[in-house]
Amino acid sequence: MKVGDLVKYKNLHGHVVDGKFISKSWVGIVVEKGIYTGNNDVKVSWNNAICTECSDSLEVISESR
Repeated sequence: MKVGDLVKYKNLHGHVVDGKFISKSWVGIVVEKGIYTGNNDVKVSWNNAICTECSDSLEVISESR
C-alpha cells in the first residue's frame, strides 16, 4: 500500500452506526504513510474527512502508478 492508492475497508471493518456498517462501500485515497496512534500506519482521505487507519483493515482497489 502506497500514497495514491485507492482503498476500501475489508469485510467486517469500518464505522458502525445503528448496527450497520456505514463505511464498507467508502472509497478513499492514501495521502500519507507513517506511524500514528493506535497502530495506524496510513492517512486516508475519505469522502468527508482525513483519518488515520490501520492498513491491515484496508484493501487496495486501484494502485497508483
